[in-house]
Amino acid sequence: MSEAAAPAAGEWRALRTADGSWTLLHPVHGQACHDTAGAWTQARERYASLIAQIPDEQLRERRLRLLDVGTGMGLNLAAALEACEARGLLLDAASFELDPRVVRAALALERASAEHTRILRALEALLGAPQQPAQVAIDGGSAHRLSWWVGDARELLPRMERGLCFDAVFLDPFSPAADPPLWEAPFLHEVARRMAPGARLASYTASMRVRTALARAGLNVGAGPRVGRKAAGTLASRGGSVPDLDPRTRRRLERARAAGP
Repeated sequence: MSEAAAPAAGEWRALRTADGSWTLLHPVHGQACHDTAGAWTQARERYASLIAQIPDEQLRERRLRLLDVGTGMGLNLAAALEACEARGLLLDAASFELDPRVVRAALALERASAEHTRILRALEALLGAPQQPAQVAIDGGSAHRLSWWVGDARELLPRMERGLCFDAVFLDPFSPAADPPLWEAPFLHEVARRMAPGARLASYTASMRVRTALARAGLNVGAGPRVGRKAAGTLASRGGSVPDLDPRTRRRLERARAAGP
């Protein structure tokens, strides 16, 4: 059973999910940052699992460059840190967040793991940064790095260093209905442009409109893993293989892609 906290109006509201970890509910539209069937489970299985699929030869200096669209509580970043350390990789993450209050709310909650504690410490250090983007070494002196960009990702992504590309992308804004701008074709095309050859993208959405935009941006589009009560999400890659969509969905995607804008 879920266990909800009782906050003041207009604040991020805490909700315990079925695997025991916490998520937060948006103060305006009420959507949860993570699947209520298991926030930590979703972060590990929906997002960080793709890190195991990236070939060693693609990674420069054993460092994974991650673009994280939607910092939220830092759970996806924590799962990425866990997966990188399991492979002996260094994490170099850039994360976008529109509302830094979500991090402040997460700091008041029980951590999902040791990695989550480490990520939240890094984010807490960045909360008071006098300028954006701000960068910190995760764990202080470690070689894992986190850059935090606060604001509208549509404006921030083009401001990144011109040649900067990523090995992995976590596309985790609120739903297309609640947060449509970050699912629109221009932003998704910019995300795809920032993906290195062989890079992989994970998202919880199975929206045909989103999948079509990713395909038109030059990505191979396939089915993501099923997590909790959610159907398969979306995996995409720049030149790499992805799990097959079912035949009917594949035909729909091919027709939509061919039809053009």
